[in-house]
Amino acid sequence: MVILMAGIISLWVTSLSADTYRWKDKDGNVHYGEAVPAEYADQPYDIINKAGIVIEHIEDTSVPMEVIAEKKGKKERAPLISEEQRQIQSDRLLVIRYGSEEEIIKALELEIAQLGYDTKVINQSYKSTTASIRNQISQAANRQRAGQEISAEQEKEIRHLYARQAQDAQKQSLMSQREERIRARYQEDLDRYRYLTSKPDDGDQQATDQG
Repeated sequence: MVILMAGIISLWVTSLSADTYRWKDKDGNVHYGEAVPAEYADQPYDIINKAGIVIEHIEDTSVPMEVIAEKKGKKERAPLISEEQRQIQSDRLLVIRYGSEEEIIKALELEIAQLGYDTKVINQSYKSTTASIRNQISQAANRQRAGQEISAEQEKEIRHLYARQAQDAQKQSLMSQREERIRARYQEDLDRYRYLTSKPDDGDQQATDQG
């Protein structure tokens, strides 16, 4: 049993994608995904390559992601196994992880729901910032109609709000792209699972032929 579990864990780690991140939640539970959720963005995390090797451990979360991505590309190692072997291991893991197509669909829905929380927070921030911009502009317009000048402090606040709105808009775009990647990944798993479960296993087929 120990050997079997070790093999399953090994297969699972090997199948991780190049963009896999590993982090812990507040209870110490380990999670894996394509990106670290916003609520854990200030916590240390690991970046794992295709071979399941930790190529970067991030303690200082203030380092820009562009710098981390550049360093990760430089540290990417040559695969330890062939592409064919990797595919075999990935296929085995897939049928171990999911017992049916419905389980894959449920896993997708769960990850999208988790992503939806972060998206909701960003959308609320964008909406609130947009309302603040309209309010500030309205006040500035009223001052001008009254023959008064707009204060430097108010101009600064309006510029700040526009910058924050632009940041939120960029986050919205990134979250949309992330959702597309998640859906594409699960669709690939679903298509592969259907392919694997629609044909007899080689070992089963040989046993049938010998019988």
